[in-house]
Amino acid sequence: MTMIKVQNNNEYDYNEKYKGQMISIKAHSFVEMDYEEAVIFLGKAVPIIRLKNGLQDPKSYKMLLISDEDKARARCVMGGEKSSDQEKVFVCQACMKEFRTKNGLLKHIKDKHQSQMVDDDARDELLDNEDLD
Repeated sequence: MTMIKVQNNNEYDYNEKYKGQMISIKAHSFVEMDYEEAVIFLGKAVPIIRLKNGLQDPKSYKMLLISDEDKARARCVMGGEKSSDQEKVFVCQACMKEFRTKNGLLKHIKDKHQSQMVDDDARDELLDNEDLD
């Protein structure tokens, strides 16, 4: 389990019931959670609490985040480094053919699918690339 900090950037304390447990994060403070649980917790929608004038109560803002450092650390721990026997596979999204190199994929797209490309700038860039001839 990769423990990370979930930070509250609000001026007010944040309280939410999550999976039967009350999570309280003081203003400008943090709690530690498992990375996967934190991602789910941050993505969970909460009801909007309104003031008498119809605006959202600032105390109910979900101004929570995971720091970039914690995200990067969690990705390294969870994903690990690829071993040398694992290779990247590049897949043509038009016909699902697989290629071992990006250059091979680009040559295939230029030969077989350039007329299907919707993005004019990407098509022009592909056609201008002399390395693919």
